[in-house]
Amino acid sequence: MGKAKGGKKARPAPLPPAKGLGGAALDADDEEFLKRGKELRAQGARHHANGEFAAALRCFEQCGTLLPAGHPDAASVACDRATCHLRLGAPDKALKDANMAMRLAPTSARAAQLRARAHESKGHLHQALDDVVALRKAHPEMEEARVYEERLRKGVEAMNGAKAGKKHEAAARAMGMPLPGAKGKAVAQQQQERARPPPTLKIRCVLEDDVRMLEVPAQGTFEDVKKAIRAKFPGAGTLAIKYEAENGELVTVAGLADLRVAIQTAAMSAMREAAAAQAEAKRLAKENPDAPPPKMPQLGLPYVSLHLVRVVRGGAIAPVGDAIIAAEDGEECEFDDYIFDFADLFRQQLGIDPDGHVSIHSEGLERCQEALETVATSEEAQPLFDEAAGKFQEVAALAMFNWGNVHMCCARKRAEGGKAKAAKDKKGADGGADASAQDDPLAALSPEEALAMDAKLMEAEAKYAESLRIKADFYEALVAWGQQRFERAKLFQAQEGAAAAAIARPAPERGFSAGERAAAVDELYVSAIEKYTAALEMLPGVAERQAAAQKISAEKAAAAAVRAGTATPEAAAATASEPVQDLVKEVTPQVLVMWGNVLYEQSAILVRKGDKSDDWQDLLVDAVKKFKEAGCGVGDINGALSRHASKDAASVVAARGVTIEEEKKDDAAQDQKDSAAVTASPAVAAASG
Repeated sequence: MGKAKGGKKARPAPLPPAKGLGGAALDADDEEFLKRGKELRAQGARHHANGEFAAALRCFEQCGTLLPAGHPDAASVACDRATCHLRLGAPDKALKDANMAMRLAPTSARAAQLRARAHESKGHLHQALDDVVALRKAHPEMEEARVYEERLRKGVEAMNGAKAGKKHEAAARAMGMPLPGAKGKAVAQQQQERARPPPTLKIRCVLEDDVRMLEVPAQGTFEDVKKAIRAKFPGAGTLAIKYEAENGELVTVAGLADLRVAIQTAAMSAMREAAAAQAEAKRLAKENPDAPPPKMPQLGLPYVSLHLVRVVRGGAIAPVGDAIIAAEDGEECEFDDYIFDFADLFRQQLGIDPDGHVSIHSEGLERCQEALETVATSEEAQPLFDEAAGKFQEVAALAMFNWGNVHMCCARKRAEGGKAKAAKDKKGADGGADASAQDDPLAALSPEEALAMDAKLMEAEAKYAESLRIKADFYEALVAWGQQRFERAKLFQAQEGAAAAAIARPAPERGFSAGERAAAVDELYVSAIEKYTAALEMLPGVAERQAAAQKISAEKAAAAAVRAGTATPEAAAATASEPVQDLVKEVTPQVLVMWGNVLYEQSAILVRKGDKSDDWQDLLVDAVKKFKEAGCGVGDINGALSRHASKDAASVVAARGVTIEEEKKDDAAQDQKDSAAVTASPAVAAASG
């Protein structure tokens, strides 16, 4: 590193060779040196990643002095130093460290590459090319070395072909490097400026008689200042930060804005001192012209003087917020024994029981627990418990109901696959395909697909049954269960294989006891109608209970609004007296449409079988009556009749005296009925198609 002027600079003595390299165990000092060297190298790597190359170089140099001779990491640390020298624009020092790394590790690709870059930075392109060629021979797989060699060859060729005095300029142009001169100097200057350490702010901290200096980044935050103060005064307890204003008062520093004011105050004070020093120098120069000029103070970022005050808990000095530097966790506070003695004497003289507050607290908790038990076991609390239990019961039933709906969606998804397959068969059949397979998408399903769909339908049935077991008056599960029976009957009607496989199952699994396909389908249709009938019978009671619950809830909400002042008693009473939703009028039309769909499908099946009796006509007439009772539109009913398996469907209905003309709606109840039926009327066409 050379000798400093004015004497020799002390350097740490080189460490003895590590015993661990020879196979014996390292002693304690060697292990400590190696541990410290590892920490310094990691710190240098962090500085290098942040662009702080000078700080990184200092860490790597200290690490190199701690490593014993022959250590395997010595070459790598020398490469780290060479990298920093290149970043700082010192190619001579970089070349020296790279040569050292090559001596320690002759096969190191990194050392060879760094030495080539050092030669290139000095303008020695031939030497750089020789190093890269040797590197390529030792490591032919390095793509970076190949690209570097091509670039150096271009520079060498341009240098050889250029005139004297223009060689370096030609090489730089060929290699795509900045040209030497003013522009190149500007780039180098910018690199050196970036390599300089960032500016720091010096802070003079005064805690009673203890004065310490610390440095923080000039662009840091207020938290950085607090952490630095805590590091300088680790055992000082909780501190408050203050600065001295121009009028001499101590002002609390509660944030970054206050810290900036303190910096500005210090800067103004430093400028005034500098101006006074300049005036004094001018006065002395006039009085004694032959005297040497006094040394002027250097202007720069002044240090800031901060006063630290210990915070007394419960005392007068208690700033809040960021102004406090809290004591570290685990920091112990010592009290003199006389304080405890005085507290005991004070308590004895006043007759204070030291554990009295604990007894009062325990007694209060016991009284509170007794009050809660009394309230919970009172007669007034039982309706609340019953209501809560009912809510939880309804939630559990709803969960099982939705679970069953998921299985129904999966089953309908498989039916959609059959619809797409039927459309494809109908398009490519050219009139020769099976008519039933073309008209009914379920007939296009393969036996495996039909059995998979039936399995999903059975899973949905199990969830609906579980929902009704949890809550017996859950009418939604009954309606969905009836629809599941209807979907399963249509599947069995379209798929002989699925029906036969289901019939062959044990009775608990197949869901019916009939042994033939037709009987199984008929029983499923009958079961669906039974579910719809039970749901309609259940509706009035459910609607009455829901209406009463809604009325009570509305009254409670109105009373709460009056207490809160958000509504007047008249407005709250009007809100509470509003009519509740009529569940019977809303749900009944939808269930009637589903019931009519079942009757309609049974009628169509009998016609396809060639039944000569009047059973299909009775079923069709009953279906039309259900559609009319549900309030379905005339167009929907006529469309369903036109798509019936019998061409005489409309005439049969007319002959039985059932009229389908539009009826006059003369009251609001009929309007509400029609409005509810609108959402269900599309099911007529869907079921009849």
